[in-house]
Amino acid sequence: MEPSSIKSVLQSILFVANRPLTAKQLAKHLELEVVAVSETLEELQNEHKDSGIVLLENNGSYQFSTQPANSAKVKDFLNTDLREKLTDATVEVLAIIAYRQPVSKAEIEAIRGVNSQYSLRHLLMRGLIEKVPNPGDGRGFLYQTTTEFLQHLGLTSVKDLPEFEKITGEIKLPETAAIAESAAEPESLEQPAEAIVEISEEVEITEEALPEETPEPEIPEEIKGLEEDPEEEIEDEEDTEDEE
Repeated sequence: MEPSSIKSVLQSILFVANRPLTAKQLAKHLELEVVAVSETLEELQNEHKDSGIVLLENNGSYQFSTQPANSAKVKDFLNTDLREKLTDATVEVLAIIAYRQPVSKAEIEAIRGVNSQYSLRHLLMRGLIEKVPNPGDGRGFLYQTTTEFLQHLGLTSVKDLPEFEKITGEIKLPETAAIAESAAEPESLEQPAEAIVEISEEVEITEEALPEETPEPEIPEEIKGLEEDPEEEIEDEEDTEDEE
């Protein structure tokens, strides 16, 4: 097949394909060498870089898309509300995948510190991420961004994402009151013994501050008589006998 024919066929296949295709897949279908297909794909990228339709490349997969410079107008035309429906947690997971891809679910949850199953499922349903086999674990999967993710952000490749270090360097977290209080050591902790002495001197102990004593219960007269000294009773009896 002549080079011009290869280019024409590749354009037609990529245009009608509803998913990204790798050079290996295209070469197998056209019965051509992978090198020849890869070179033709690079030519197509250069030819369409300034047109309204560009050839996106993401992790070795290729797909036609609209010009990133026109993404705002295209978004308005399609009336998409995808970005507005993404929660903060979902955007956080998407950012981790975009900068760490391919990444496992365990890695994502280790970074965030919370279960991310819902966010991952939401992103998969939206077509912004996809599962790929995990080379280190045949039973597990890794997550990476899709071509639709690039289309949504108006990028031609994940390499066009802003540098992570540059973004984090420009972000200044507000100093909360709790952080400010923890930074300043309280004076009372510097000299605890003296503080206790000062407090004790300032507190004036009065009778009103002391707890009231519990009054003794009143003893009935009958019981009082039983508590008298028995020797006195004996003396009274002896005096009565002498008088008689």
